[in-house]
Amino acid sequence: MGLLSWIVIGLLVGIIARRFFPGRPGGVLLTLVLAVVGALIGGYVSAFFNYGTLAEMEPRAMLIALAGAVIMVLIVKKLRI
Repeated sequence: MGLLSWIVIGLLVGIIARRFFPGRPGGVLLTLVLAVVGALIGGYVSAFFNYGTLAEMEPRAMLIALAGAVIMVLIVKKLRI
């Protein structure tokens, strides 16, 4: 359940990012993929530090996954990839 929630968080961040940065090259799919990858990285980091696991929905793990997705989208926006 935790893994699925991280993916959903990434998708939501990707959709919101497209609203704020509509003219970015690469399209919607790239933004969604980047946000999901960032959320998965954040989720795995939280699991590494025992804030949650792949099987449970821990609020701290979800917040770290959210932060990972936002950071990933912002880094790519800043680098203009």
